[in-house]
This record gives sequence, structure tokens and C-alpha cells, in this order.
Amino acid sequence: MVRRPTSRRGLDLGSVLSGTRLRDLGGLSGVSARDRERLERIIKDAGDLSGIRAEDLVISRDKPPVFDDLGDFIGNIVKPREVTDLLEEVVRQPVLSGKDPLHGVTTSLMARLRKKRPEALPQVPVATGKKGAEVPVSTKGLTQLLRLAAVRICAGEPSVIWDDGINQLIVHGSKISATVTDGMVRIDIKVEADGLSTTMQIPFALGSEERLSGLVMATTDRPAGNALVAQVWGDALIALAHGALVAVSESLAGASGRDVINKRLVPRALRAKRGSLVVESQARFLFKEDGR
Repeated sequence: MVRRPTSRRGLDLGSVLSGTRLRDLGGLSGVSARDRERLERIIKDAGDLSGIRAEDLVISRDKPPVFDDLGDFIGNIVKPREVTDLLEEVVRQPVLSGKDPLHGVTTSLMARLRKKRPEALPQVPVATGKKGAEVPVSTKGLTQLLRLAAVRICAGEPSVIWDDGINQLIVHGSKISATVTDGMVRIDIKVEADGLSTTMQIPFALGSEERLSGLVMATTDRPAGNALVAQVWGDALIALAHGALVAVSESLAGASGRDVINKRLVPRALRAKRGSLVVESQARFLFKEDGR
């Protein structure tokens, strides 16, 4: 007779043996690789049930997402490529309605990620001030999102003309691109002026895996590229690049979860490593009117 073992971390197979053939247990889902190996060994040796130990019948399933003792979310790690693949599925869909395509894309993206990898995002509200999920995005995915953000900043137009009363510059927000290396994101913006067609480069030094810096960024006093364009339009180009990067971070963090008062999560840190950017999210802090 087979004993009915119990375990807080596993499945009591003894309780299902009476109504299920042992070989049918091979079809169980959510079984870890280690326990799958043990189960296959048990099924192979099923001819001699007396040789099966009770502890062999305990199958552990993947743990659901949890919060640690400090209230910070602990989720399974998502690879940047997974997010980018889902993003490509989203952007292949018909044009999203609404005034904010960036918000629509990130909302749809996180909904798909939550369905495919529910353990990667918080399924319940995140406590005030506590850490949420980490969302990685590859260079390719970041470029797609930055273009949406830049077009939004440019009043919904893929290209705009800047005019200071003397000089004019055509800025192509829909052709913006990104390069991500360790601790740095470089944003390239295509511009045109009086027969000139060039790309201006704005590098941002930010956090890395070895050097955390929250949302602090640093850049040069002028973009790299054409000296005259940098002199006249440098500040505006830096503002466009910075605004697009911040908008993408806010949109990804906000779509990844909610806090206890049903507010969207906000970004708390950026980490850049070669080929991908990680956006850390958190629940916003609450401030009382009396300042306490």
C-alpha cells in the first residue's frame, strides 16, 4: 500500500492515485525539471510499487510571485528578447486608437506579458513605496518605444519644423534610434536644414548592474554631430531625447502594475547593459497635506 505523504511545498500524489493511473501523472503541468525527472523514474519503475519511497511522490510546482519581508515584489526574471518579441506582436496589430499610442502599446505589451509570464509581474497591488517588477527591453524594442514617445512630444507628428525666428530645423521624431551599452544609452535624432541631412547623437550616462543611480542621468553640454546644429539647437535636441527616454520609462513602469490606491506604478531606476535597458518600477509614496 502507498502512503499518502503531505508537503506544504508540493502536490500530494497519494490523494490522486486512487482515481488516476500512475502513467497518467506524466501529463501534469507546472512540474519543475528536477521533479519531472523523478516522476519519469517512478513511472518507469511502476511495476514494483513497493520500491517507491513516499518522498518520491511529492511533486513541487513553480511558486507563485511573492513579496519579500520588506514588501518588495520578487518575480521571475524576463529576458529582453521576450519583451521585444511581444512588442513586435503588438506593433503589427492595426493602429491603436486614442491620443496616446505609446500608452496603448505599453498597456497591450504588459497585458501579453502578464498572460504569458504571470509570475513576472505583480498580480496584486504593490504596497506604498515598495518595489514592483523589473521590465527589460532590448535596444530594438527601446528604439520602437522611443519613436512613439518622440512623436507624442512632437504633437503627434512624425516630423516637425523647429523655427526660432531666424533658423529652421526639420526634426524626424519617427526616425529616432537608440544604442545601449553598459551604463549608457545613446539616442540618435535625424535632422535636416538647408540641404543638410545629418544625425545628432545624445548620450546619457545612467545606472548599470555594477553602479546603481536610480533615475539620475548625465549628458554632455551639446549633442555630437554637426557643430552648427549643436550650437543652435543643442538644448532642444537634448530635451527631446531626455523627454522621450523618461516617457518610455514611465509608460513601461505604469503598465506593469498598480499600487494599493489603484495608481499606476512609476519608474524608480534605470539600468543599462550592453543591448538592453531595465526599467525598475515601484509604488509611489503618499504625501499628506500637512507635509508629514
